[in-house]
Amino acid sequence: MHIRPGRYNYSVSEDVMELIHQFGEMWARTPKNIKNIRAALKKPARAGVYILYDGATPVYIGKGNIPYRLEKATRNKRKNFWDHFSWYVIKDETVMHDVEVLLLRTLPPYLRYLTKQSGKFTTIRSTDQHPSDQAAEYITRKKDIRSNK
Repeated sequence: MHIRPGRYNYSVSEDVMELIHQFGEMWARTPKNIKNIRAALKKPARAGVYILYDGATPVYIGKGNIPYRLEKATRNKRKNFWDHFSWYVIKDETVMHDVEVLLLRTLPPYLRYLTKQSGKFTTIRSTDQHPSDQAAEYITRKKDIRSNK
């Protein structure tokens, strides 16, 4: 694995990972990083999914040509909502939509306010649970050891 100094940018050999070709995590939103994202991504593989963060909180998940979409996000209605980004180049573009949906579905609905979609998988169907199995087990949490109460 090769790590570029000063960045969370990894290049992974083809035989190591089945899904991801290359990725970068929690890059700061700076004009330099946005400009250099094209150079960081190996040609021609630039398509994948990306996540925009407000601090450490994800606020948008998208897919497509990563450099183009990030440059666009600095100029559109999302421009004042994010300060970091992560990106993942997907080896097989036919699964890119489902990867985006999987990431979207991990977010609580209130964090999807910019995405405005819940995501639908392309080919698989949901297996619903029986209504009697929807109530979770009651759990008790230990008191915070730092608390005086």
